[in-house]
Order: sequence, then C-alpha cells, then structure tokens
Amino acid sequence: MTDFITNQLPFAFQLQFPEPIWRLVFEQIDSAPGLLVAELRSRDTQTLKLVTASLPDGIIRSDVQPALPFHSSLIGIWNGQALYHRFDNTRLPGPTALGNVDLQTGQSRWEWSQHVLMGASSEWVWARRASLTDTGSLPGIALRLTDGEPAESAEKPAFAHNSRLRFPVSYTTASTWWPVLDRFITKLAHQQAIDSIDYLEVGDKLIFSYYYRETNEQLRSSLLIIDRQQTIWLHQHTGQAPNTTRPPAESNASPWFGNGSFCVWQNQIIVQPASNSITSYFLIPTP
Repeated sequence: MTDFITNQLPFAFQLQFPEPIWRLVFEQIDSAPGLLVAELRSRDTQTLKLVTASLPDGIIRSDVQPALPFHSSLIGIWNGQALYHRFDNTRLPGPTALGNVDLQTGQSRWEWSQHVLMGASSEWVWARRASLTDTGSLPGIALRLTDGEPAESAEKPAFAHNSRLRFPVSYTTASTWWPVLDRFITKLAHQQAIDSIDYLEVGDKLIFSYYYRETNEQLRSSLLIIDRQQTIWLHQHTGQAPNTTRPPAESNASPWFGNGSFCVWQNQIIVQPASNSITSYFLIPTP
C-alpha cells in the first residue's frame, strides 16, 4: 500500500513483480546502456527469478528463472554481463563459486568453483580462491568477462562503480547529523523518525527515507523529498517492512539498496513502495 500526501514529481515508470524483491543490481560501467536486474525469491517454492529492465525507461527486457541454485545471488552487471556468487554451503556464509549468467536465457556462461570476485571492469574479472580464513595473501587470477578464460597477464581491475548511480547515507541517532535531519522531518512531515534516517542530496533536492510510528503504534516507512527552499516535492508513506527475509546462506550479503530504501539513477529516483514493486520519478522535469 502506498499513500501520497504530496507528489509533484514527474512519473518515470513502475514495475510490479510476482515475487518479493530480494535485491536490485545495476550496470556498473558508465559507458554501457543503463540496466537494472530485480532478483526475486520465493521461500515457499525455493525459486529464483531475474527480471531485467532498461534505464531510464523501465522497459522489461527479459524475465527468466536461471539455471542456478536457489542459494545464488547476483553481484552486479559489467558491460551487460551479470556476475553471481553461489552459496552452496548453508552452514557457512562464504561464496563457493563465481560465475556469469546470461540474462536472456538464464544459463550460466561460465563458472569457477571455489573462487570469489575481487574486482571487474568492462573486459576483465579479477578473482581469487575462496577462503574464510586467509583473504589477504591468496593469489588472484584474471578472467575474461565474456567467457571466463584466464589471461596470462592482466592488471587487477578496480571495482567499477557507475557514476550515474547514487545511494543514500544512513544516519543513526548517534550521528552528529541526526538532530539536523530529524528537525527537517519533524517540521515538514510532522513525523518522528525512528533509529535511522537515509539521506541523499541530488542537485537542489534533499531526500529523506525513514521509519516512524503511527498513532496506533504501527511501524511504517516514509519518503520525503524537498528542495532547498523547503518546498515538498514528494511525501509518500509506504507499507514496506523494515526487515526483508533473505536466504540464510546469503544473510551476510548487501540488501538491494545498500542501507537505504531508494537509489538515484542519473535524474530519477527509484523507490520500493512495496515488497514486490519499484517506482521511479524524475527529480528534475525532463524536456
């Protein structure tokens, strides 16, 4: 359920999914076409689905049930190539394999058992042997991104992070910034934030995401977007639960939006109004 108190932002797209979203991953190469992949999971049927959509329009490009174990998870997309980790040992949190899955067919392009990702670029993947105890001294290996073939020599690529993609910073009550952010929310939204506030500045827009309690003590989430003149552009209440259930073997992995409930791709915010949907608005009106 989503309740709009105020919404002056232009609508970009909305996607509804048949299963809950466990996480989203994005294209990491600046020069590559924009992509996001929704990783959907059903604990009841132990099924994993990958839905790929283009950005900024949100058009679905593929919807597949990959030929991967349920305890597998995407890491990211590099130049249209989706890398994943497998977590076959449910008693241990570490990955047991590194691979590349075809987002159109759901088939694995290649996989290296007992290896984990260290870095990737538009052409190369840098991996090392998986170990829960010795992570610093193990030698690495360079693999070709498209087919996983090892290279005789290649520079270790740094983790590429797409400059078009931004995430909020989470501030707890212990932060020196908490009183400042909390005052904005109390003054403009007339709500009391609980425990943490996710905050991001994009141009003249200030974005707040937080939990609060209604008069009946029900815990709900809220998204507030204002400008520097304190004009409210969007104030949205959602029914999003504060904790998302994840498969045990992957409980150490990052949630779909880092510590927050939204991210910004170029000029548009992407939010999760419910466990099985995402919505996007343009922060600045498009021509």
